Amino acid sequence: MPSLAETLKYAFMQSDSVGKVIVVVLAIFSAWAWMIIFSKACDMLRMRASCRKFSRVYARVKSPIGMGQQLAELSGPLKAICAAGINELFDICHINKESQSLFYRHCRLPRLLSEKEIEKIRSTMNSQVNQQIVVLESDLGILGTLVTVSPFLGLFGTVWGVMATFIAISLHGRVDLSAIAPGISGALLTTVAGLLVAIPSLVANNLYNNLVEKTCLEMDNFVTDFIASLQLEETVQPITKPIARENAPASATAEG
Repeated sequence: MPSLAETLKYAFMQSDSVGKVIVVVLAIFSAWAWMIIFSKACDMLRMRASCRKFSRVYARVKSPIGMGQQLAELSGPLKAICAAGINELFDICHINKESQSLFYRHCRLPRLLSEKEIEKIRSTMNSQVNQQIVVLESDLGILGTLVTVSPFLGLFGTVWGVMATFIAISLHGRVDLSAIAPGISGALLTTVAGLLVAIPSLVANNLYNNLVEKTCLEMDNFVTDFIASLQLEETVQPITKPIARENAPASATAEG
C-alpha cells in the first residue's frame, strides 16, 4: 500500500494544470492559516494571562484610584481600559503629574463627580473597549474567509477534474477504470487540500472567537464595576460640615 506522501504526489502529478494551480493556491492558504493560528495562539495566551493577573490585583486593591499605582506592573486589554478611565479622571479633576503622588497618597477623590463627568469617564472607557475588541479580532476575519473559500475552491477543482476526465473519455471512446482512475484521483486531491485548510482554520476560529467573547464580557464587567466603585469613592474633605455641633455652644450660652 503506498504511503500518504506517495499517494498525494501521484494524485498531484495526475492533475491537469488547473488542478495543480488550485492545489498550490490551497497550499499557500494552508501556510497562511497556520501562521495566523500559531500567532493568535501566542497572543491569546498572553492576553488571558494578563487578564487573570489584572483581576487578581483589582480584587486585592478594590479601588479604581488604587489601581492607578499598579498599572506599571500590568499589561493587556484591562490595563488599557483602566488607564483610559484614570487618565480621564485626572483630566476632569485637573490632576497633573506633580500632584498625582499626593492624589495616590490620600487615595480619595478631590471632589464629588457629577453625572456628566461619570458618563464621560464611562464613554472614554467604552471607546477603549471597542479599540481592544478590534485588536483581539485582528486576523480572525482572514481565518473565517479561509474557512469559507477553501472548500469551495477545492470543490471547484474536483468538478473541473471530473469534467475534464469525462470529456477525455468521450473523445477517446473507451471507458475503463485504468483510464479514468488517474484523472479522478487528481480531481479529488483539490477537495482534500481544501478540507485540510478549512478544518483546522474552523476549529481555531471558533476557539479564538469564544476567547474574544469571554474577554469582551470581562471588559464590560470591569467598566461597570469601575464606574460603580468610582461613584462610591470618598472625597478628601467631607461634603457636609457638622453645623449643629458648632451652633450648640452658642445656643447654650444664649440660654444661660
